[in-house]
Amino acid sequence: MNGEKPESSSVSALVISSDRSDSGKTTISLGLMSALSKSVKVSPFKAGPDFIDPMYHKIASGRDSVNLDLWLMGRKGVKRSFDKYSANSNVSIIEGVMGFYDGMNSRYSTWELSQILNTPVILVIDCSKNSTTASAVVTGLKKFKRNNIKGVIFNNVASDHHYRDCTRNLPDGVVPLGWIPHDSSLSVGSRHLGLLTPDVKTEEFVKAAGQMVSERIDLDRILNITNMEIPKENTVRMRSKKSGKAAIALDNAFLFYYTENIEYLRGMFDIEFFSPLTDGIVNDPSFIYLGGGYPEIFANKLEGSKRTKNWIRKEADKGTPIMGECGGLMYLSSGLKTDKDHSMTGIFDINISMSSKLTIGYTELKARQASLISNAGSKIKGHEFHQSKVDEINEKRVFTNLRGKGLGDGSDGVYYNNVLALYSHIMLPGLGKFVAQTNV
Repeated sequence: MNGEKPESSSVSALVISSDRSDSGKTTISLGLMSALSKSVKVSPFKAGPDFIDPMYHKIASGRDSVNLDLWLMGRKGVKRSFDKYSANSNVSIIEGVMGFYDGMNSRYSTWELSQILNTPVILVIDCSKNSTTASAVVTGLKKFKRNNIKGVIFNNVASDHHYRDCTRNLPDGVVPLGWIPHDSSLSVGSRHLGLLTPDVKTEEFVKAAGQMVSERIDLDRILNITNMEIPKENTVRMRSKKSGKAAIALDNAFLFYYTENIEYLRGMFDIEFFSPLTDGIVNDPSFIYLGGGYPEIFANKLEGSKRTKNWIRKEADKGTPIMGECGGLMYLSSGLKTDKDHSMTGIFDINISMSSKLTIGYTELKARQASLISNAGSKIKGHEFHQSKVDEINEKRVFTNLRGKGLGDGSDGVYYNNVLALYSHIMLPGLGKFVAQTNV
């Protein structure tokens, strides 16, 4: 911030929210991004810590989608990221999370995010099993708290007559923006960690959603709604001096990364991606980053990635800083059990197996010792999102869990010779410490 006061500028933006999950919010957000990006530059954002929605956003808009998470980033971090990534676009579209007012202990909701950014809100209301009651739902959302709700899109509508019933008695200041008919082809499939990751059919799906929105939604009215004065903070300047090379695993097994983390590392290092699935390596890395994903689905290939595993072991022995989050933790373990046992890199004496129970939620960690991302005693906020469990562990723990499941015993994170592996996903720019260049 450099002591400068925030400046005010006209930023066109909107939040897409709903009364609940599974209302069609993601599909309509993608349709809006796709339709609008044909004529204007769209910056996509996702409220909360989700990894998969932003992958779809990128396909729809042609630009990287950025998470805006109040728990992980705080108010200032969210505003800085929003200002930074919306700067070179005509309109910013923020897809909300869960229901409009839903969060953690009445905090960190899409409503709170829209208040902080002072962005107008467009609701998506599923009318598959109601009609006039849909207006009552909108009225309740509008009157519950002070808010910026300006319009509503009705989803799964059967006919024009049904749409007219849905729009009866909308509250003052909330305008109907159109309706989307039920179409089973316009739904995103799911896997055990949420939406299916994009595949070859995704572009067709996004194109169809964009076409539907173009034909049935009043895009001009939406663009008029977005023209609001939003306080704009000066963005933090990225580091200009780079130190070496960051090797980042990126393939179908390791694909859960926050855009902010990649860009933060890009300010410190030259970035080079590699694929453990194709037995790839990066010569002379200064830092290795193994994100989350689906290592369990590709466990056979990862077990056979001998070149990559040997490279990581050698770099670990040399003291090269390495960080593994969730799927990265699994790959750095001794073994991963799916339908059978698979040997991993063996950096840590940990055995992990798949579980029938999904672990998802925010975490807060207190450091027992110094590591790549912490000083002893410091607190770090994160997010966990996995369907695996630790069966056996013979390693010293790095963090005490103040919130979250972690390794399952009230702790998270293991550490060896500058190698850190943990279940929590961390937002790197908000850390008080990140020393990927030096031993700690």
